Formats: sequence, C-alpha cells, structure tokens
Amino acid sequence: MKTINSLEEVKINGIKQWIYIRSKNISNPIILFLHGGPGVSHIYCIKKYFEDLEDHFVVVDWDQRGSGKSYSEKIPKETYNINQYIEDVRVLAELLATRFNKDKIFLACHSWGSIIGLLAVHKYPHLFQCYIGIGQVVNIVEGDSEAFNHVLEQAKLKNDDLACKMLQKIGPPPHDSLYKSVMFRIFLHKYADVNFKETLLLWKDFFIEMLFSKEYSLMDSVKWLKGINYSGKRMKKEMLSINFIEQIKKVKVPVYFLAGRFDYITPSSLVEEYYKIIESPYKKMIYFENAAHNLHFEDTDKFIQVCCDIAKRHA
Repeated sequence: MKTINSLEEVKINGIKQWIYIRSKNISNPIILFLHGGPGVSHIYCIKKYFEDLEDHFVVVDWDQRGSGKSYSEKIPKETYNINQYIEDVRVLAELLATRFNKDKIFLACHSWGSIIGLLAVHKYPHLFQCYIGIGQVVNIVEGDSEAFNHVLEQAKLKNDDLACKMLQKIGPPPHDSLYKSVMFRIFLHKYADVNFKETLLLWKDFFIEMLFSKEYSLMDSVKWLKGINYSGKRMKKEMLSINFIEQIKKVKVPVYFLAGRFDYITPSSLVEEYYKIIESPYKKMIYFENAAHNLHFEDTDKFIQVCCDIAKRHA
C-alpha cells in the first residue's frame, strides 16, 4: 500500500492555494473537507483530529481562497463571491479525481463550507459520490434570529443581568460590526446548553496546534486571522441571502446531515425542516447528542465512524 503525507500549493482558478493530503493507502476513496468561516481553515490540526480517517480515506484538507495559508492581499476583491468559491470546489474536485484515478469524491462540509459545498453538489453532481453537511447552513438570517432569542431567554432564566443588558445593547442579528458579532457568539457559546468550558478548551487547543504546527508558520497564523476578518466582511452580505429551503429542493447525490443537538449557530431545528423537504437518491440525518456546532471536533470518534459507515454504503 502506498501512503501519502503531502502539503502542497496548487493553483485553483488562477490563485495559489494550499491543500494537505494524508492517507495510509492512496487507493482509498477521497474525502475533501470544506472548512467553515469563511476563513476558519484547519490544515494545522488535521493530523491530530482526523488521523484515524487516513485508514479509510485519502483525506484532503484545503485552506480555501483567502483563508489561512491561502490568504493573500493580492487576491482580487471581486473574486470573494459564492460563485467563485463553487468554481474553486469544482476545479479542486476534478484535480483530485484525476490525480488519484477516481470517478467521484466524498465531500464533507462544515458551516460556511456547507453553503458552497451544497451549491457545488447541486451544480456539479457528477463529481461527487456523497455529500456530508456538518452544522449545515439552511437560512442564516432565520437561524441567527432563533439563536438570539434562545440566548436571551437562557440569560433571563439564569438571572444574568449583565448578559441581558449586553444582548439588548447588541440587538438581534444581523450585526453590523465585528464587535457585536463576537460578543453575540460568546454569549451563544455560553448559553447554548453545551459545556462552555469545553468549548473554550477546544478553541485553546486549536490555537496551540496552530502555533506549534509544522504545517503553519507564525506568518500563516497571522494570515489565518487576517483571512477570517477580510473574507467575513466580503462575504457576509451574500451569505445572508442563502435560504436553501427555497433555493435547493433536490440534489442528485446521497445527502447526510450531521447535527449537534446543542448547535444554535446552525440550529438543528432548521436542519430538520430542510431534511424533510430535500429530495435525493438517499438521505439521512444523524444527531451528535453531546455536541454543538463543531461536532466533528467535539466528538471525533463518532464522526470518524459515521464517515466510515457512509463510505461502506456509497463507495
């Protein structure tokens, strides 16, 4: 069996971008990860969290256009749009399939990645074996509104006067500043019925992995922060226009929605609603009972097992 462990710069639609490919057998099916954000890339921690996937897949992690190692101030501003990201997904999927002699690949998409991933699957179904939506975006405006009401209600129940005052001052989403968005996310994590300390420890671990990763330099860490800020600002308005219940009602590939029971960033109630109406050759919704939005990091063992089960059924 031939293995691979390769950090590579590739040109995708004229822009240099980075991918990290790992597998203990290059004959395995390919699984391409589309990270969240925009900008929250994670090449730096793929080894720690998803190493066991390498027994079953060719695991490909990608710092998308303007994210992490792929961030550059030279990237044209006008290319920060959803259609461009969809075309980047297409080109990378074609590149990987050709390189590893596959007809199709598996696509695993988290949060923001589930926007461009589902749109790519809908537009180019011939490229994909299966779609896995993790913390699936359905309707950001409606989801954020539901989350805000939940957080405010929980703060009132716990008599957290400071939180109530801050939330009322911030006001309901969409928020027009980074400060308001960050403050809302802090309260959301605190009152989303999941262990707040574990969430903080997870993010602490991300930053430690980033700082000591062989794949990320100190400059890459700076670029990671810049990418989140810049791509978030450029993409926010277009992201708020997404309403998959109206926009995509049918796809031609099997669909899996993986939902954290305590996810209020992409509320599972909306994912349930969408799951009921979307048509596909095969579909399944899988709950992670003790996880929230970052379920693939919060319950990695279950996530890896789910991916392996999906491969057995569809590879």
